[in-house]
Formats: sequence, structure tokens, C-alpha cells
Amino acid sequence: MMILDRYIASSYLKGMVPVLVLLLTLFSFLALADELEEVGNGTFRQIDAFLVVLYTSPRRIVDLLPVTALLGGLMGLGAMANHQELIAARAAGLSKARMVKPVFKATLLVAALVVVMQSLLVPASERAASGLRTKSLESVSIDSGGRFELWTRSGENFVHVEDVLFNRVLKGVEIYSTDQQGKLRNLIEAEQATIIGDGTWLLKDVTRTQLTGMMAVDEQLDRISWDNLLSQEQADILILPLEALAPHELVLYIRHLRANGLDTHHFRVVFWKQASIVIAVVAMGLLSLPLLVGSTREISASQRIVLGGVVGIVFYLVQQMTGHLAGLFNLVPSLTILTPVFLLLAVSVGAQYWKGFGKPKLAMKSRRQA
Repeated sequence: MMILDRYIASSYLKGMVPVLVLLLTLFSFLALADELEEVGNGTFRQIDAFLVVLYTSPRRIVDLLPVTALLGGLMGLGAMANHQELIAARAAGLSKARMVKPVFKATLLVAALVVVMQSLLVPASERAASGLRTKSLESVSIDSGGRFELWTRSGENFVHVEDVLFNRVLKGVEIYSTDQQGKLRNLIEAEQATIIGDGTWLLKDVTRTQLTGMMAVDEQLDRISWDNLLSQEQADILILPLEALAPHELVLYIRHLRANGLDTHHFRVVFWKQASIVIAVVAMGLLSLPLLVGSTREISASQRIVLGGVVGIVFYLVQQMTGHLAGLFNLVPSLTILTPVFLLLAVSVGAQYWKGFGKPKLAMKSRRQA
């Protein structure tokens, strides 16, 4: 049975490969079209656009794995069904309930891969992509150590940023404010700046120097807020999107915001969306088995794949909608986002019993009677 288990699990995983490659290629071409629009800005070139798409591929893979788990199961296990291999396995004494075990282990392996990619690969690759995107900004320079240094202008203010940290925090911020004649009137130096909303930044450990004539007066402040520290384009390029942060980084950042009395709702939405992907992979994988039950003459392999595609698309849209609804209406993120995922898991488990995959004792009994 161990050999048969490994064969079923390997068939399931092999079925995921062409599906993932096809979906990843399609979405990568769409991403490449967006990146090519930046070619010519600053020192950003075509090769940089291709590299950005390559570096952002791990994040796309994570987003596509739930649908891939369903379609891959229909492809891999469907090939076994079409070749009568599942019938042969049943004749050899493998019950429907026993067939669930290798598929479940395979989905757990894919779910573990999602966690590893979310924690390690996606943040690292997104930082590399962010470093390439900075080439489209004329005011950014990168030293040999990989640090960013930004000079920009916002109205009558000149802003200098020493470095951009991975957790959406700017380090070593200096803001030079001038009057209408272009004379320096005050200087603000902050150890760190954290984005807390649309265009709003929280400056911490601030030294504000007021220049009046020939005198300079220093003032120490714990924190102040500042609007439009960076333009939207600069923020989009320099600051990693929340979805690119590792789950533990999101947790630490949520604690950081709570300690400063700031709103954490949007960050909790992203965290629970990441968690839902892990559960969705298992639910989608288990759902592939009940969809395979039935005569291949009644339902062809192409029809099963189309049905799986419809289920995957509907679930993806529902998952995106719940995330947006949680953000727009300030709903509880964990409850709003995880509810459809657990419903899908319940449907998958219920379908197992309905199709006979959850009744090992009855299957054994029927074989003895035979």
C-alpha cells in the first residue's frame, strides 16, 4: 500500500506542475505589461522589467496555489481515472477512504511549502524587485551595500532618507523646510518614519531646529505626524506591499502599531488573507477527489477540469471580496476572511463522505461480503 500511496501522491503533485506553469505564465505576462510601462524612467531598462517579473513570481505562485491544488488534482488523478488505474487500485483492495490519505498528505506538503514561501522566499524576492524598481526614480541612489538613499522635494520641503527598512519604516529622515524666498527656516530630523495611512507618516525621536535670523532653537519631540513625506509613486516603489511581508513580520508590525496607539485593521486583513491561503490549499486539494467520482463516459476529463476551474475562480473572487469587505466596512478580519475558507473545507469533507471516501469500515465490510 505504501507504494500505491506514493504513486497517488506523486500523480497528484505532478498534475499540479503544468497547471501552475500555465497560470503563472499567464499572470506573469500581465505583470510584464505593467512593468514595461516604466522602461525609460530613470535607469530602468527592459532587462530590469523582466527581472522584476521573475522576482515577483514567488508571490504569484502563492496566490495561485489554491486553484492549482484543485486543478492539479483533477489533472493528475484524472489521468489515473482515465487509464483505469483507480479502478485497478480499488480492485487491489484500496478503499475510497484509503485514497484520501496520500492526497491529504500531498496537500499538507503543498501547504507547508506555502508557509515557507510566505516566510522566507516571498519577502526576499520582493525586496530584490523593489531594489530594481528604484531605478525608475531619478532621486534614488543605491550604494554597494544595498542601502537606499533618497533625495526628493515635496512642495517647499526637501526630504532626505538614509535608508528604507523592510518593515515599511524609513530610517534617518531629514526634512528641510524653506520659505517663499528659498531660505531655510527649519530642519526636522527623525530616527524613524512609519507609514500609518494614505500619505501620513509618523516620525519618531524627532529633533526640530527652528531658524530665526542668526539663531537656531532645538526642540526634542517623541513623535509627530507628517503628510506627503513621499509621493505616491515613491511610496509604491520604495515601500514593500503588505502582501509581500512575512506573516511574522506582519505580527511584529501590528504590535508596533498597537504600541503607538495606531490602527491595525488593514494589516490584520492582510495577515488573515495569508493564513487563509494555507487552509484553502488543503480544502481545494481534498475537493478534487469527489469531483473525480463517476463514470468517465458520463463526465469527460475536460468537463471535470472546466468544473474545477469554475469552482476555483468563484472561490478566488469570494476570497478577494471578503478581504475588501473587511477593509471597507471595518469587519472582523479573521471572521470575515476565514469563514468562506472553512465553509469550503466543510464542503470538501462533506463531499468525501457523500461520495464514500469517509467510510472505511463500510468499504472493508463490503469486500468481506464479496
